[in-house]
Amino acid sequence: MSIAHGPADLEALRAGLVRLDVRLRSAVDSWRAELDGRADDPLRGLYISDSDVDVLLEGIPPDGAAERLLDGPAGALVPRLDQLARIFGLDAFEQETLLICLAPEIDRRYERLYAYLQDDVSRRRPTGDLLLRLLSPGLEARVADRQRLTPSGRLLSEGLLVLADETAASWPLLSRPLRVDDRVVEFLLGSDQLDARLVGFGKLFQPDDSVEASALPDDLLSSIQRLLEMPSDSPSPGPVIYLHGRSGAAKRAALRGACRAADRPLLLVDLDALLSAGRATSALPLAAREARLQRAVLGLDRVDRLLADDPEVQAARNVLRTLLTERRAPTFLIGETRWEPAAWLPTVPAMRVEMPMLAPSARIKIWRERLDGRLPPEEIDEVAARFRLDAEAIQAVESAARLHATWRGDNRIAPDDVRAAARALAAPPLAGLARRLDLRYGWDDIVLPPDGLAQLREITARARHQSIVLEEWGFGRKHARRLGLTALFAGQPGTGKTMAAEIIAGSLGLELYRIDLAAVVSKYIGETEKNLEQVFRAADHGDAVLLFDEADALFGKRSEVRDAHDRYANVEVAYLLQRLEAYDGLAILTTNMRGSMDEAFIRRLDFVLEFPMPEESERLAIWRRALPREAPIDSDVDLPFLARKFRLAGGHIRNIALAAAFLAAAQHRPIGMKHLVHATRREYQKLGKMVGEGDFEHYYGLLKDPPDRNL
Repeated sequence: MSIAHGPADLEALRAGLVRLDVRLRSAVDSWRAELDGRADDPLRGLYISDSDVDVLLEGIPPDGAAERLLDGPAGALVPRLDQLARIFGLDAFEQETLLICLAPEIDRRYERLYAYLQDDVSRRRPTGDLLLRLLSPGLEARVADRQRLTPSGRLLSEGLLVLADETAASWPLLSRPLRVDDRVVEFLLGSDQLDARLVGFGKLFQPDDSVEASALPDDLLSSIQRLLEMPSDSPSPGPVIYLHGRSGAAKRAALRGACRAADRPLLLVDLDALLSAGRATSALPLAAREARLQRAVLGLDRVDRLLADDPEVQAARNVLRTLLTERRAPTFLIGETRWEPAAWLPTVPAMRVEMPMLAPSARIKIWRERLDGRLPPEEIDEVAARFRLDAEAIQAVESAARLHATWRGDNRIAPDDVRAAARALAAPPLAGLARRLDLRYGWDDIVLPPDGLAQLREITARARHQSIVLEEWGFGRKHARRLGLTALFAGQPGTGKTMAAEIIAGSLGLELYRIDLAAVVSKYIGETEKNLEQVFRAADHGDAVLLFDEADALFGKRSEVRDAHDRYANVEVAYLLQRLEAYDGLAILTTNMRGSMDEAFIRRLDFVLEFPMPEESERLAIWRRALPREAPIDSDVDLPFLARKFRLAGGHIRNIALAAAFLAAAQHRPIGMKHLVHATRREYQKLGKMVGEGDFEHYYGLLKDPPDRNL
């Protein structure tokens, strides 16, 4: 897009300035004639003398050649000015005005000339009065051309000219000093760099920039391309297309791919960043103008922020509505919330296009293109099925994986590098709404009945292959199935429900987030749904496992309606059921009281897994797993006795093992039966249960010698 300035272009610009010099020479002569009566004024010429002006205007061609320079518009001499005139439909007067206002940006001698002609050394920029004197001979022409210098005229309304002094907005129109906007100056001088005021908020993609367009549906690309090829000189507003879909739906990649196919640049502006910086109202018109200067398609990303009920957002929304009403070219909005732009823009042709998630085959294709030859095909396919990332995110994973490999001191990307980078990018922005749990356990750590363990593996397999079965194998068309998966883990405290969730998340290579119920549930009407919606909306941005601990607090039984509060509580439960059903990821709920769960909710679950209290053989297995191999164990430890006598859940057994280890470490001795017996009594005391001599049998005597006596 950039136009290089060669010798011919510079000569044309120089000729344009000479043309201006001719006009100024004429104006200087007229000004001197007006001042003849003040020739003896001692203050006249104090700042800029007549001889100074003559020196400044040296080199003007002879009269005949000078007159010929004034024929035709200024744009005929200056290539970029002619291009600007075509883009914004500028007439000859407006082109000449821009050249006059541009001159001080190229040669400061024009500041002195303008000050001289305006009889004020502080007025170094042309005012409306000077422009009319230079360009509009006669009263009738001055009156007509004056309208072009008003705020509603093209030059100021399009942002080509701005006030040289911000305080001059209240001055008479003819007294206001004008200058060319900084970005327009750079454009006229040959630069296609993005407006400095948009840096950090927008990015310009050229048609030759790489994008994984091959993974996108051909009909979608063709539809967008047809819109881009529509003529932009129509007097009607250009169409507005809202591309929406969850994170990973390749909305940006689709737009970039279509722009590349149409050989058009794309200017993509982040509305969320603009609003966060408080720059939206001022930057949106700059973005629209930049798109016209670059002949680029305008895309406004993360438009969901405009739906918030906030005074600043309302102001930005009004600016955008006006902008879209006046634009003559297509504009693309990108977001995730389902929203109809046609209702908001009744006078503009607008439509919503829902972007589907990339099909598993498309994701696999992109992953293979990015990692071909660096990972085994089966590893690539596994990562592609596990993480629902779009083309841009996959590219970011590749870059991050290379950095992981370099950090390890290896130039080769390993599968763990890719998984770590993908997991980090897929993690949803749930900070403050949920707590990320460290994944400490594996399949060897959990003890369950065979059927329960089989169900855990089935949940993992279904989560891993859900998209392949429903999308690639076509079962989604035959069965009204969503992509999400929900499971309920029910059982007494300590029976392994959270451990199982950690194992599933670790096996899938996903992060596990536990929802903070204290932050979600509210006594105020409507607040619980609002808080939960924040959680799900954030979770929709990535791939993670959500853990709703003690879910009966959220999804309890609907009660008989006795008052308005009961009625709303039932509505709340119904809403939560529907929102969980719409979630595309894996959600695990735990409860200590399955009987308190709403039956309608139970029916909608994919899995319900009971975590029973462990039997003796299972308790023995848990005791053995609770004592690490590295820990020093005394030979008197009798784990079969502990498993037989004390009917405890796995969580309590692990607590006892840990407490016994601290008691032993304090005595600098291996973990012995005495430490385990004392720790068991303490755990029973925590549970509010009494233990007697019969419980500990022949080990009861160990309780008479507290291990903490010598601490």
